[in-house]
Amino acid sequence: MIIIDKNTDVRIKCFKCGNEYAMSMMRIDPNGKNLVCRNCLDRKVSSNTKPAEAIKSAQTRPQKQEGPAMKEYFCKGCKYNFKRAKHLAVSTCPYCGSGNINVKGSTARIMSDAFKMKGD
Repeated sequence: MIIIDKNTDVRIKCFKCGNEYAMSMMRIDPNGKNLVCRNCLDRKVSSNTKPAEAIKSAQTRPQKQEGPAMKEYFCKGCKYNFKRAKHLAVSTCPYCGSGNINVKGSTARIMSDAFKMKGD
């Protein structure tokens, strides 16, 4: 059983913009199904713009803001997938505490590593 301290800052991904925010910044969207950040909830199409113009401006806007560089990990023990900032050293699984951690990578990197190992 995992016990979470009351003062732990839980971060949740916004359904609309995909950015992660503290739980205090999240709200239920108008349809009552998803959590969205306050920024997305406050963003509304102004009444003086036409819907076609609003769609066009939304398409030209960048879709996702760049966050800190992340590295993906996979625990062989409990099969837990997680991400951490690239500058952090991860040696154990945050879920089960196992030291059997693999760094997930792109297919191209995995293929190049496999070719290098072919002669071994």
